[in-house]
Amino acid sequence: MHGLHPEERKLRILNILRGRRSATDSVQDDAGWESPRTGAELLATPYRQQLLRAIQESTSLTAPVFEAYVKEPLQRYAERVQLLPASESHHHSYPGGMLDHGLETCVFGLRLRRQHLLPPKESPEKQSSTGELWSVAVIYACLLHDIAKVIVDVDIHLKSGRRWCLWEGIIPDQYRVRYIKGRDYFLHAAANPLLCKEVMGNAGLEWLKSQPELFGLVMYAISGHSERSGVIGEIVSQADRASVAKSLGGKVSNIDKAPRESLQSKLKGAIRHIVTEKIRLNEKGAQGFVTSEALWLVTPLIPREIKSYLLSHGIEGVPSNESRLYDEMQSHGLIIENPEGRSIWKCRVEMGEWRTDLSMLKVHKSLVWSGDEEPEIFSGSVESLDVGESGEGSQPARQQREDQEPGDKPATTEISSERTESGRTEKIQDDLEASILDIATGGDEKAAPGLERQPRNPDTGAEKLAEQASLGQSSSGEEFLAWLRDGLKTHKVLMNDSKALVHAVDGMLMVVSPKVFKRYCQEVSGEEKGWKEVQDSFQKLKLHKKNKDGGSFHKVRVVGPNKKSSTLSGYLVGKDDLMEEGKEVFDNPFIDLIDGKPEE
Repeated sequence: MHGLHPEERKLRILNILRGRRSATDSVQDDAGWESPRTGAELLATPYRQQLLRAIQESTSLTAPVFEAYVKEPLQRYAERVQLLPASESHHHSYPGGMLDHGLETCVFGLRLRRQHLLPPKESPEKQSSTGELWSVAVIYACLLHDIAKVIVDVDIHLKSGRRWCLWEGIIPDQYRVRYIKGRDYFLHAAANPLLCKEVMGNAGLEWLKSQPELFGLVMYAISGHSERSGVIGEIVSQADRASVAKSLGGKVSNIDKAPRESLQSKLKGAIRHIVTEKIRLNEKGAQGFVTSEALWLVTPLIPREIKSYLLSHGIEGVPSNESRLYDEMQSHGLIIENPEGRSIWKCRVEMGEWRTDLSMLKVHKSLVWSGDEEPEIFSGSVESLDVGESGEGSQPARQQREDQEPGDKPATTEISSERTESGRTEKIQDDLEASILDIATGGDEKAAPGLERQPRNPDTGAEKLAEQASLGQSSSGEEFLAWLRDGLKTHKVLMNDSKALVHAVDGMLMVVSPKVFKRYCQEVSGEEKGWKEVQDSFQKLKLHKKNKDGGSFHKVRVVGPNKKSSTLSGYLVGKDDLMEEGKEVFDNPFIDLIDGKPEE
């Protein structure tokens, strides 16, 4: 039974056992062929109906206008994506996941839209007359931000033997889907506009084009040009991350009351995702090597990426110490221990004339691939060396020869997780409303570090910082500043977002202390120790604005739609000191300075 949330699936199974069958049940045959359905049928599940109601109640459109400009595009979207998943093995990875992700992103986007007076910098009269068009634009942008994944990430095979591409139209016959190996993970953004007309329709496009600036923001937002997408792009980005976090069981307020997966399953999913989609294998300078015996992963790079990956999606219970993370993986049988019962293997990797000694984790290949998916065996060799006298075996010590070329640092954006759903769809609107504060501000102090994704292609500055041998070599204010600038540029350090370490307020940037310094130390040394020295060194650069009492720290009040409030403290820094020249940054609508404008 496909295209349903787990709780809905249980109800359908009970109904079938009782002799009742719903019109929206999957009609997949024994060979796995799925029959196409109409948009109305696909949207008829209780969960999706609740999302539709939440979308309608978040606008002030009349019923006929909503029908023509929102509901019909939603149905056309559903007919295009059918029961395709949003990803192969990560967020919304079940049949129907793409449809659910699109609808959820719309709901989150409309909640976030409420915090903005749109169009920005216009008169109240103009905002009143065109504000609903901006709401519809948010819906379109949220709906289309990932749609081309169903074109460029998958092959759709019809039962007739044809391969179908969605620009040809709605899937006409029974179909099956296979993910393309070696796909380009950036291509879908560039291809999203291909399906604009099919979803929005002529009427929607014409209405949007009546406001050329807004039309441009939507096009930039869905095609991956975040630097030009303005407030629409910011809303879509935050809404997208909220939907992903919800799917993965991350902390997005109380939106999802369902039982969470174990840390073991999340670790398995993270390993599988990073290995199959983010790192290089079996080549000079690669981060992993596949032998006939096992998969070998370079430490401490890969474990740090796994940890950062989990934290970036709000997953709680992740060990803060890398040794504990190794122990956790070892205790669950995710990695193979060395002859001395420890996690880290000392290995020599050779390929032709190239040779390097590395500290590595040994992983069962079956954890990542099934038999027919396994990649080719490494043409060189991985030789296990005797475990040295380096102290604790679970404490990695990377030994890299000068002739090794460091590989690209893998990105960390998604994690394997089967979606769980409580079935309490009648509470979805209140839950979504209550979650906005957490999405935009970082929630409580005890929450895991937030949605700070590793860039797929980080600049060398940040990579060099991560490779420093010890914190003592990388704790200066200048190096921290370089790390922060690079992180903001590449979106490794997020702003105005859940668990963000930087917020825009009153035309300046609030650098949240001590979280940002602890995060920096954690990233370059694997532990938070030394953050105070880094903070003191940064403060000596005198980039920050003093408060009215002559002190260095400012406080902001955080207030969300659910009226919950909290405070954050940190340094206020000019935007030009941290951001690229000409980069437009919008203030976070959820926060206000408690102590007023700083002294100049």
